Amino acid sequence: MSAGFRPRWVGQGVSLWLLLLLIPLVPAQQRAVPPKVARALAETKTILRDVSRLRELPIKRPVQSGYRSRKEVERVVIQDLDGSQTPEEFANQAKMLVALGLIPKDYALRDELIRVLTEQIAGFYRPKTGEFVLTESMGDDDPDSQRVAIAHELTHALQDQHFDLRQFEKPTQGNSDRDLAIQSLIEGDATVTMIAYALDGRMDIQKLPVSIGTLLENFGVTDNDPRKSPALAAAPNVIKRSLLFPYAGGADFVQALLRKGGWTQVSQAFTDLPESTEQVLHPEKYFARERPVAIARPDLAARLGPGWQRLTDDVQGEFGYRLILGEFLDEKQARRAAQGWGGDRSTLYEHRPTGQLCLVQVTRWDNPASSQAFFEAYVARTARRFPERRFDHAPAERPPSEVVTGEGVHIERRGVDVFILEGLPPTADLPAVLKHLAGTLPGAPGKPL
Repeated sequence: MSAGFRPRWVGQGVSLWLLLLLIPLVPAQQRAVPPKVARALAETKTILRDVSRLRELPIKRPVQSGYRSRKEVERVVIQDLDGSQTPEEFANQAKMLVALGLIPKDYALRDELIRVLTEQIAGFYRPKTGEFVLTESMGDDDPDSQRVAIAHELTHALQDQHFDLRQFEKPTQGNSDRDLAIQSLIEGDATVTMIAYALDGRMDIQKLPVSIGTLLENFGVTDNDPRKSPALAAAPNVIKRSLLFPYAGGADFVQALLRKGGWTQVSQAFTDLPESTEQVLHPEKYFARERPVAIARPDLAARLGPGWQRLTDDVQGEFGYRLILGEFLDEKQARRAAQGWGGDRSTLYEHRPTGQLCLVQVTRWDNPASSQAFFEAYVARTARRFPERRFDHAPAERPPSEVVTGEGVHIERRGVDVFILEGLPPTADLPAVLKHLAGTLPGAPGKPL
């Protein structure tokens, strides 16, 4: 699992909207629905017509509605977690976050995720049945807020009718950064359309002069009040930020598509999909089709010493490195250092007898200046994460390479590439490890440029 926490359960798991695809629905009239929610659901047809007009997507078929209590949502979240992956897979994902320093070692990730999602899910759309649901979390909201929430979910219904959202249900193996980029298109589209619905008759969404993502980040799309949302308020930063990104980052991406070519350009993006969070964060790279650098999956178990095994691997992406760096550095510094990302591969190893973790990251950057900025930021991050340790600049075998080493840590920059090894055991054959890692990059012998 990457740092950009996608409750895809997670990194190897399912994005929030994918998680909810599995929720079984019962028509609203067959269950006890709070009067406020029932009145809102009764407006589905009218809201769908408005959303269709604003989003410029014709209605192909009616959309059914439903309701779920908070207890029912919790039960389904648990069932989906249990059914979508093995306990071992989930444990490996949690270990990746621990190795990155993003959650405490004793953090009960699964239990806390259940609490956060149950608390925050207000509505969802299910492509399998073409139905959308409001939950108990919406029961106390005012009618206008409920209509806006319905507009968001009905945008997903129109997306599904035109672009088949089920094609995105299967996660990309070992690349949750790509999955987060696609999720950002889907949620960004629904978020911008939702705001267009809220502004209908007052302002053309395509002429909105401000960043929707900035507005969402400043005012929030999730309730972080500890009195109202205790689970979210207590959650680690990686969970909060990752839940927000598809909406805020996705909305900015969709705004850029709108400026480029209107809603036709947004619709085209469902065929010409974004391939990385870098493309979402920098739409000009999407338009230029600046593709991520593919880095091969390393197999270092034998080179680390007896008893080591590979647990999991993933792509962090630019957003992931924003989170990783931002956990210990100033947010502006983290953003600057993560820019210029070209590609990466993070692989987690475990020493079976002791449980020791070793995290290996291979990264490529757009140019030497970008790799230098990332190298310096990651070194600073590591020093702040482990203030009790001493880190020294070591002699570089290949000037102008740079190397920083410390207890169990080796960080090395070679031109546009940066290698990071954390939790490195004394039994590791470091020269062999570095040689193998260099061979995973494009341009290495036997690798395409």
